Amino acid sequence: MENRTDLKYYDKIKSLLRPEQFNIAKEELFHAGDESLEAFWNIIVAGYPVDFALENYTQLYDYLKDKPIKYTDALTTYVEYPGLKEGIYFTKTQWFELN
Repeated sequence: MENRTDLKYYDKIKSLLRPEQFNIAKEELFHAGDESLEAFWNIIVAGYPVDFALENYTQLYDYLKDKPIKYTDALTTYVEYPGLKEGIYFTKTQWFELN
């Protein structure tokens, strides 16, 4: 008997995304473990698009697995600058810049 939380992030992600969004991601996510799917879930919940989440969820998981920082802290440290294309300027080097 396994001793881990049974959160079933795959199912949670499926219920969160619109069907067309989920169809983009489902094949890759099906093969991912719950630990890295938690990273994907947090990226989506933070408001990032599915394409960005697919490109970066494994890097986010790898970056944070040995650091005392939470997903929400890694994903929400930013300052908004309206003149930028994306409207966001990160105040420090972010996990997805460390590839």
